[in-house]
Amino acid sequence: MFSTDLVALTQPLPASIAGAVGATLARHAYLDWVLGQVMYSLMEISIKQGRVILKLPRPRQYIAAVQDLFEFHGVQAEYNFEQLARRLEAAERVRALLTRSTYMREIGARGPRVHLARALWDPGPGGETQPESQLVDRAFLAARRKEVEAAIASAEKLRSLIDRELRALHERRRKSKRLDRRKR
Repeated sequence: MFSTDLVALTQPLPASIAGAVGATLARHAYLDWVLGQVMYSLMEISIKQGRVILKLPRPRQYIAAVQDLFEFHGVQAEYNFEQLARRLEAAERVRALLTRSTYMREIGARGPRVHLARALWDPGPGGETQPESQLVDRAFLAARRKEVEAAIASAEKLRSLIDRELRALHERRRKSKRLDRRKR
């Protein structure tokens, strides 16, 4: 299946690679947090409640849920959901790639030449496009980090939009008896 010049890396990753992988995964965790903030705000629940009842769905399901909640709240703001979906899918592929692939080393290579070998199990949506093995170098790691950062930028933009729209909605509700949902 793999090049005979590659064997599984049984030692810890070189520090530079481990650091870059860890930083990218940490940023992905932040992305999940931002997405949670959007959902909790739209559902008007606390973070603690959200952690109990919600599991982060796949990107397209998440987008559909957010769009349904936009409709529920009557939010008419423009937002590029298709772009967010594509970026979230790319970020998910990065996380799966970095956490589910096998790190391999080249036999006889000078210095640490590390490769990622495609996972032996279902890599998830888009995983079939991953090559059987690929060199893990600065360019590869920078490109994966860029994909996660693009998703974060879109998610932060959505969070900002939601915060602004919900504040305006709550203000309208507060000032209008017709829109006030509290019992009198």
